[in-house]
Amino acid sequence: MDSLSIICIVLGTSAIVSRGPLIFAPRATLRFYDRLIISTNTRFRAFGVVVATLALALLFPSFGEGSLAGFLHAVGWVVTIMALLMLIAPNVSRRVLGAMFDYLENSVDDVIVRILGLLAVVVGAALIYVGVYLV
Repeated sequence: MDSLSIICIVLGTSAIVSRGPLIFAPRATLRFYDRLIISTNTRFRAFGVVVATLALALLFPSFGEGSLAGFLHAVGWVVTIMALLMLIAPNVSRRVLGAMFDYLENSVDDVIVRILGLLAVVVGAALIYVGVYLV
């Protein structure tokens, strides 16, 4: 297995594990993420360190040539910007993320949130498939 396969499998697994509960209990999952991640600046910065580690894993390995490698490299830059915002300006980032969670929890129907969770699981399964069989 090369680094591109490992990254695809890890990203797919994390997408399934983190977004799968949205299918079964969307409101409880959103409240859990709210308490776990964005409740305090310290927790949000700790999550920013985890996101920064993911950014490093996407930017530094050589994935070779191809569209998937270019896409993952671009996603690495986006994740880097997100991690920097989480670490440098946690209050602003927490307010934005909190507003998104409040909107999803209060204004969006449960069916739509479940569909978003299902789409995330499908994308995760596709990433695992690409990592195992195609790369």
